[in-house]
Amino acid sequence: MMKHTIRFMVAAVVLCNVAFAQSVDEGRKFFYYEKYNSAKETLEKALAAKPDDVDAAYWLGQTLIELNDMAGAAKVYQTALQAKGSDPLLLVGMGHVELLQHKANDARQRFETAISLTKGKEINILNAVGRANVDASDGDARYALEKLKQATEVRRFKEPLVYINMGDAYRKLLDGGAAVTAYQNALSLDPKLAEAEYKIGKIYVTQGQEQAAIFLKHYEAAITLDPAYAPAYYDLYSYWYSRDVNKARDFFAKYKANTDFTPSVEAEEISLVYASGDFKGAITRADEKLQKEGDKASAKLYRVKAYAYDKLGDSLNALQNMELFFSKADSSLFLPDNFVKMAEISAKFPDKLEQADSYFNKAIRMDTVTKERVAFATAASNMYKKIGNRAKSANWLTKILAIDTGYGKLELFYAGWENFYGEQYQTADSVFSLYKQKYSDDMQGYYGGFRTKWAVDSTMEQGLPVEDAMKFTEIAGVDSIKNKSSLMLAYGYLAGYNANQLKEYEKAIFYLNKMISLDPNNVDAKNNRDILQKALDRPQPKAGTANKSSNTAPKPQKK
Repeated sequence: MMKHTIRFMVAAVVLCNVAFAQSVDEGRKFFYYEKYNSAKETLEKALAAKPDDVDAAYWLGQTLIELNDMAGAAKVYQTALQAKGSDPLLLVGMGHVELLQHKANDARQRFETAISLTKGKEINILNAVGRANVDASDGDARYALEKLKQATEVRRFKEPLVYINMGDAYRKLLDGGAAVTAYQNALSLDPKLAEAEYKIGKIYVTQGQEQAAIFLKHYEAAITLDPAYAPAYYDLYSYWYSRDVNKARDFFAKYKANTDFTPSVEAEEISLVYASGDFKGAITRADEKLQKEGDKASAKLYRVKAYAYDKLGDSLNALQNMELFFSKADSSLFLPDNFVKMAEISAKFPDKLEQADSYFNKAIRMDTVTKERVAFATAASNMYKKIGNRAKSANWLTKILAIDTGYGKLELFYAGWENFYGEQYQTADSVFSLYKQKYSDDMQGYYGGFRTKWAVDSTMEQGLPVEDAMKFTEIAGVDSIKNKSSLMLAYGYLAGYNANQLKEYEKAIFYLNKMISLDPNNVDAKNNRDILQKALDRPQPKAGTANKSSNTAPKPQKK
């Protein structure tokens, strides 16, 4: 009887351990699918059932990090370390928290201790170190790669998530090609790993909307591999949100079915009301939720209300709700477009105009895609131009030249002329000088330089525009009909300068004749030419004889 009892007890213990292991695995599975609330609940139960389980403690801490509960994660690791001593995996978990707390030196010491304790041969330890350094902004991506590559050299290596973290490290270093290779390596070990396919798509997102066909293909491939992979559904929903609300609604329904239903998800559902064009309905739904749930409601609701009020032309309520969103929401919820929207709303209030620049700058700093950053700067320029502040508008177009150093003719043209019209002549001249350096055979740089220098030297005393004016007429004269109006202006300047400053009437007449050839009915040019010609034809006084007539020719009229 005792023998059977012992066997029963052993079987019970084995079954209990299996059930416990399954609960930890289930928590990790929830974590993989980004169902963090479910993961937290499952892992808390697992840790309560077996307080000394290192895996349960580590993954609970990681889950709390994803839920932005740094204090909770630190407490889990500290409590577990007190019970288990210097367990390597717990040391890495605590190091991860310290990286997020900007304690890089303390974190590095914990990582190195953990690796030393396992002699650098534990794949899960090396992988956890890599993951921590990729996840934290203070983490060292090159250090992460070093340890992750070390993990791949361990005997019998077959862990695809090491390649996932390796790809993330390369992404942090902005090496998209190497990142794609790492994700492909993960797929070679696990062909059903949706995360790898999804993250290949994320690489192409950083290259701009021109790559939409490619990244959408990878997102869709991810959900084909694993129809339960919610992150891909969310990104598909986000992409179609402002393009096709019906498609967005379909993808959101699938996302909702495969993720934890949280206040944040509910707020996204309400935002679809806004996207469908029912702005008043979106405000009503958001207000109902805020009144019912108070501080537990998602701060996203304030953003929905702000955008809806802005569409309805209620700038005051739009501003107030955007301010509430920024004050209450976690920074992880901020999108570049949110800062652009806040800048545009702020500009509608004279006492808030100064903060518009800071919001545009935040949008630019947040986005890594050059074309998107240029678009934000262009939006800032357009906004200031619309309200009549040409100097500010010019400043933003000039910033584009620093954001995208591969600028071309159009960028230089618009920046130069906006500075001209904003009376920022020094900057305008610098921009047109860049134009001339880069496109020496193009007339636009010379014409802009001529006009800018003339604005500075309006009395013609210094002759600053002469060189640019002459070069412009040389190039533009090849097609004088097309460039008639600008040539008339340049010829008029050169005629006036030669007549009034240099007293070189023959040169002045030469340019006036150029004007007349373009516009035979130009009365002013003919009159000025005739006056100068008479001055030339007038007999010159003999040496020693006083010249009783004026030696100053009439100033040609400038059109």
